[in-house]
Amino acid sequence: MECYFSQRGAIWGYILQIVFQMTAGAAMLTDGVYWLVIFPFLTIADYEMSFLTVVVHSLNIILLLGETAMNSLRFPWFRISYFILFTAVYVVFEWIVHAFVETWWPYPFLDVSAEFAPAWYWLVAALHLPCYAMFVYLVKVKYLVLSRWFPESYHSLR
Repeated sequence: MECYFSQRGAIWGYILQIVFQMTAGAAMLTDGVYWLVIFPFLTIADYEMSFLTVVVHSLNIILLLGETAMNSLRFPWFRISYFILFTAVYVVFEWIVHAFVETWWPYPFLDVSAEFAPAWYWLVAALHLPCYAMFVYLVKVKYLVLSRWFPESYHSLR
C-alpha cells in the first residue's frame, strides 16, 4: 500500500515540475514582451491598456519569482522542449479561436492579418531561448546564494 502512494506521489511530482518549467519560461517570455514591447510602445499607438492586464502581468512575474525562491525543483535544459510545445499549443489555440470567433488578439502584433506578423512570430520563437536561459540562470543564482548564505543547512537537489 505504501509503495503505491509513493509511486503516485512521484508521478505528480514530475508533472508539477514539468508544468512549472514550461510556465516559468512562458511567464518570462510574456512578461518580457509585455513590459518591453507592449507597455512602452503600443500605449502610444492607441492600444487600450486596462488595469487588469497591468495587474495580471505584474502579479505574474511576482508570483513566478516567489515560487522560484521557495521551491527546490531542478531546471534542466532539455525541458525547454515542454516550453516550446506549450507555446505552440497556445498559438494554435489562438488561431483556432480567431478562425471561428471575431475577437481581439491578446497580443496585437501576433494578429495574422498584421503586415509584419510572420516577422513577429519568428522573433517570439527566437526569444524562447534567451527567456529560458534567463530563468535557468536565475535558478542557478538562487542555488549559489542559498549555499553561500546557509552553507550548513542548504542542500540543493542538483
